[in-house]
Amino acid sequence: MIDVHNIEEYQLLLNQLPGVHNSRIIADDNGNLAEIHILSDISRSPKQIVRDVQSALLVSSNLQVDHKIISVAQIEGNYSNTQEFRLCIDSIQMYSRHTKVEARVLLKRDEQIFEGTSAGGNSPQVRMRLVAEATLKAVRQFSKKEYLFVLSDVLPINLNNRKGITVSVIHFTEKGEEYLIGSSFINNDESEAVVKATLDAINRRLIINYSE
Repeated sequence: MIDVHNIEEYQLLLNQLPGVHNSRIIADDNGNLAEIHILSDISRSPKQIVRDVQSALLVSSNLQVDHKIISVAQIEGNYSNTQEFRLCIDSIQMYSRHTKVEARVLLKRDEQIFEGTSAGGNSPQVRMRLVAEATLKAVRQFSKKEYLFVLSDVLPINLNNRKGITVSVIHFTEKGEEYLIGSSFINNDESEAVVKATLDAINRRLIINYSE
């Protein structure tokens, strides 16, 4: 039995495995692992990825997973072009004055720079939200669509004694809305992890809609 509140943390772990682009874990009504879906490239065989998934969950959380519930979908494509398309971080700046703080995020694609800013109260939780909102505003400047992505939530997580950030974003489409989730471990600083988690949530949708 697993804690369903930790599913996002397990997915974050699996997304760090070599060759894995995304993962989805589904639990049944009793809290048991029912399905694990993996989206990967073709750099490693499905059997290798399944073994990595089993080992990662066993070592990190003492979860023994039957290989039969793990499915691997592999996509063949030019991933170097995909990586080149993605928006990436140029700089992150924070300005504080008394009880107010402003976040300024610059994203880049090739030689183009896209800027977003957001201001609010000076508290740890609010600062994380401001960084995520500034990131999405920079994305709006790139996409030229005002309400394509809207921030839902930003949460700190802890996985196997490593701190990270999970960001939830609402993606508005012609068919309705969908919730996207992105995550990143905190390696250098918290703000950078927030930006990376935000981009992790939305970059694939940007590739689908704007890479043509």
